[in-house]
Amino acid sequence: MIQERVIPVAKGLNFRDLGGYQTTDGRTVKWQKLFRAGHLSALTSADQQLLLDRGVTVDIDLRSTAELAQFPDRLPNGIWFKHLPVFDDDETESTGTAAELQRQYASDAQSGHQQMLNVYRRLASQQQPQQAYREFFHYLLAYGDSEGILFHCSAGKDRTGMAAVLLLAILGVRPDQILADYLLTNTLSKPRVVARVQEAQAAEMNENFIQSIHDLSIVTEAYLYQALAQIATEYGGLQPYLHRVLDLSSADVSRLREIYLT
Repeated sequence: MIQERVIPVAKGLNFRDLGGYQTTDGRTVKWQKLFRAGHLSALTSADQQLLLDRGVTVDIDLRSTAELAQFPDRLPNGIWFKHLPVFDDDETESTGTAAELQRQYASDAQSGHQQMLNVYRRLASQQQPQQAYREFFHYLLAYGDSEGILFHCSAGKDRTGMAAVLLLAILGVRPDQILADYLLTNTLSKPRVVARVQEAQAAEMNENFIQSIHDLSIVTEAYLYQALAQIATEYGGLQPYLHRVLDLSSADVSRLREIYLT
């Protein structure tokens, strides 16, 4: 059993195992059962074998239909694919070229930050994300006992990050470790963030645009807390949200903990 947080995928982004996190009652998330990642569209043969070696048997893609069509996952035989689009389009960050985005982000240095706050409110409260996350957890209940499940979006930071936060909360993982896993994206995505900023600088974009691109490319506590505040305001907190919105009973939560904790 390999107990390693970061999975060294050569042509991927933000790959990690969610095993090893501790719960508030002293249990631990099992290794090689739950994985989160960014895009899988450029995996090499060695990368694909690495995922198989780590025990991945199911790939849940949280991206939009358009993203999937443009950049389909490269998967080996032995990994089953399931599509659960969180949004109709990738509205978590801008994936277009610098020229296409200049008009939106060049006028205000806070526009990228504000866009992300809006995205996280929508992740918590819009029907399509709720439906995707509901199906995600019910899939884990149905098949998690026998499968190694990887879930991902494009950068593996927002749609995937919210799924991971909800999942770790359901499992009773300590809040400090949930936050640490969420923020680990910034460490693992640093080369990508630097490259996007340098691309904007090379295109001679202004400082407002560069700041917005940076803010669109990272995660912050403020982003996550925007979603959690939305959940508290609209639904009365995380527990009512899990039960009423994600349709998880107390028995479901106990079953998920039985599957994924040791």
